Amino acid sequence: MANGYSLRMIELLMAGVVLLGAGVCWAAGRQIVSFPESGQTVTFLRDGQTYLELSASGWGPGWSHLGLRGQAEQGPDGSHLVSRAKVNTGAELTYTIDARPAGERQLALNVQLASDQDTELTMAILGLSLGQAFTGGRVEVAGADGAETTVELPLARKGLGQAVKSFTLIDGQGERTTFTFAEPVAITSDRDARIVLAERLAAEQPVEVGLTIDMPAELTYYAGAEAVPQAEGFDQWYPWAPKEDYAADSEIGLADWLDAPAGRHGRIIRDGDALLYNGQPIRLWGLNVCYSSCAPDKALAERRAAFYAKYGVNAVRLHKYADGTGWAGIQSPGSFVEFDAEGLDRMDYFIAQLKQHGIYVKLSSTFTVKLGPDDRAAVPYIDEFGPLRDSEKGRVGTGHGSVFLSREIQDLQITQIVKLLNHRNPYTGLTYAEDPAIAFVELFNEDSALFFGTLSRLQKIPTLRQRAGEMFFAWLKDRYGSEQALLEAWGERALNSFGTEGLVGESWEAGFIHPAGNPWFYDPDQLAGSQAPKRQRLMDTMLFLYQLQNDFYDRYVQAIREAGYDGQIIASNWQAGRAFSHYYNLHSDYRIGTIDRHNYFGGGGGGAKINNATMLRTPGSGMLSSGLQQVADRPFMLSEWIHVLPSEWGVEGPALIGAYGMGLQGWDVSFMFQNRDDGGFLDRIAGTWEVSAPQIMGVFPAVARQVLRGDVAESDLLAPRYVHVPSLHEGKLGFDDQATQDADVKTFGGRTVPPQALAVARCVIEFTDAYRDTPPFDLTPYIDGETFRSATGQLAWTAGQERLDGHVTVNTPATKAVIGFAAGQTCTLDAVTITPASRFAAIYVTARDSGATVAEGENLLIVAMARARNTGMKVYDDSRILARGQAPIVLEPVQARIVIDRPGEATVHVLDHDGARTGRTIPVVDGAIEIDTARDQTPYYLVSYAE
Repeated sequence: MANGYSLRMIELLMAGVVLLGAGVCWAAGRQIVSFPESGQTVTFLRDGQTYLELSASGWGPGWSHLGLRGQAEQGPDGSHLVSRAKVNTGAELTYTIDARPAGERQLALNVQLASDQDTELTMAILGLSLGQAFTGGRVEVAGADGAETTVELPLARKGLGQAVKSFTLIDGQGERTTFTFAEPVAITSDRDARIVLAERLAAEQPVEVGLTIDMPAELTYYAGAEAVPQAEGFDQWYPWAPKEDYAADSEIGLADWLDAPAGRHGRIIRDGDALLYNGQPIRLWGLNVCYSSCAPDKALAERRAAFYAKYGVNAVRLHKYADGTGWAGIQSPGSFVEFDAEGLDRMDYFIAQLKQHGIYVKLSSTFTVKLGPDDRAAVPYIDEFGPLRDSEKGRVGTGHGSVFLSREIQDLQITQIVKLLNHRNPYTGLTYAEDPAIAFVELFNEDSALFFGTLSRLQKIPTLRQRAGEMFFAWLKDRYGSEQALLEAWGERALNSFGTEGLVGESWEAGFIHPAGNPWFYDPDQLAGSQAPKRQRLMDTMLFLYQLQNDFYDRYVQAIREAGYDGQIIASNWQAGRAFSHYYNLHSDYRIGTIDRHNYFGGGGGGAKINNATMLRTPGSGMLSSGLQQVADRPFMLSEWIHVLPSEWGVEGPALIGAYGMGLQGWDVSFMFQNRDDGGFLDRIAGTWEVSAPQIMGVFPAVARQVLRGDVAESDLLAPRYVHVPSLHEGKLGFDDQATQDADVKTFGGRTVPPQALAVARCVIEFTDAYRDTPPFDLTPYIDGETFRSATGQLAWTAGQERLDGHVTVNTPATKAVIGFAAGQTCTLDAVTITPASRFAAIYVTARDSGATVAEGENLLIVAMARARNTGMKVYDDSRILARGQAPIVLEPVQARIVIDRPGEATVHVLDHDGARTGRTIPVVDGAIEIDTARDQTPYYLVSYAE
């Protein structure tokens, strides 16, 4: 098209938010693949996407979750899955699933459930979840009595019936999958279908369900990991084996880039939207350490500090260091506000080591307040939160939302951090309040009065419910003056309208009205639809809770300042739905200082599933979309983010956040999330959030250089959205706002300023003094076909055509890079041309030294990183791990042709995994460098013009 838009790009922009990983269209009749994914799950894939999943699951009495654990075994005819779980009655349940092919398109299953003693259950089930292919589909149900019904998808809570003989799923393409049962079964639903196995069990009287599944296409069933062929080319992946001697010379090291000790020139200060140190802008590139790992033994503290410094990490977020005792942190056995002396001493030493290496610290003490036995005097209603549990070292959690409703809990949180700030670190000689290496204090992790937890606390905690009702009534009385005025504003139906949520007894005479609501109720679609009768009530509730949150934050900040701390303070790092509640919450954080947010991408939660999507497919997507919460005159921080293992495309995370977040968008601070590390790289991929996996931290020698040096320019072009906080109460926002959330994974967007704008210009919220409509941001001048070019001219993001597609180029004086699916593309970056031969990789050419450029630096680094797997890992279609494998980790080879057009003769040294010269070189032929990391057994090269 003449303006550079393709039809597909217009569709993406109109949608505003693109859901990555959604199934692409598949050809009718294409093969379906199935296998046991764990000891309780059988998965069916089509085109690499989940088609169906069958999983043993259930709940004990009172909906107590059954934490099933088990394994799958491969037999000569099929699979044998066994999983077990303890019920809160003391009974042990055993699920067995035998699965075998029964025809070209058929799988037969026999499911048994047994208990070692008589037990009540809420429900034991075989759960059936449906993939994206069933969007817009339906279910045809045949009952045991011969009756036939049709149920539209999605199921929600419709159920299929109490005596189902068979049902047929009809997907969005009209293809049919039929489940037939040997005996009729009850099938309920709550989004997923629930094939009910039992609601009570007698000892030694197992329940058995037999069924066959007839698929719409040929079925390939892998009975176990051994049956799955290894990925093509996996034998060429090479082992990752750094020696990790941090005192040894290294061409990739960055320790001398850090200005040590941290804070030697004084505090990091805030100047508008920038953080300054010693009069100059500073970027902090960091990671998290959590729980008791914040207080390591002294040898590990020293090793970590050296490890982090070598890879350019100049900030560490100590997270949940006082969340409990033992593994949970440095609290004393008795109280939330007291510290274990030995644990505190270890944390003191760790902070001193970090400081000595030029690494700043952010204090993030807890994840909800967890009370100990000695806190009963401060919180006399402690028993309402539940028993003090031995499993939590004599603690009881107060839950999300409580801190905003309870002055007592607030005071405990404030007391805890003030005690630490007043504590003198014997290894630095300074109190925490005095030490400029303590760059940030975070008030509270991942909570908001406007999120879901507040309503849950009103429902569950009588004292908080009573107090909140009284506070809200007093606020309403001050606002409206009389019951008549309130009812005229709210409408007669709004009072006592949360009975379904169990909140009753509201009246003006009793002086009691619940501040009830959550992001679902606050959503503009609901306020104009199902919640229209109580719209004004909910608008008042949001304003009240916003002010309540502000009151807590203000008291907390005052106490911190009175303790002598004059560094940066962060409020919280969560969000509260979209539109009105979202921007009340953002403004509450804005009042305190730097805006901090969390986001993740990928997934599997440590299990077998991989979210085999890539952020590269859609510009501005995934974690980058968090930038739509950046505020014009505040610094911005992303303090938790990572590709969740076992996602395979993790190298794109540092690459994109480093270039677009910390560069083009002008973000100031990044902390990648992990719980702990041993002061070196992983030797086996096994966790969920691991910065020290080689495909993550192994690219830091390039990305951290780029970030710390400020290679990517911040955009002068702004894509603003205007928010007038008083107008939120009137339901006026002035632009389209979208947000989706699946636990920690969030996506933000809208049509007025779509997330693709993050690939082009700096996107900011401006809190204004008067209401203003936000004009749509015009992306047209920056789009060339499928490529979005930044306003600075340094970055180009080519959108993907398929689920695993898309690439980015970086072209700055000191860093040239190609990231993503760019095989066969000739990427000309001024005097550097990179032509990848590999399907996927991040390939960097970067000046080694801090003040150098690619055109003039004596030494350049080439860093070439792709995916990482364990030795022997079995992965089907880049989407499911069927066998995790063992150490060592192996790296996917990267091949590329690199031409550097500059004067002088280059010598290309092969570096080892620590960045030391190996004594080997590779030739430069006609100005071209042919890298092959499998041939050279390394991702690192030094290009020297000084020899």
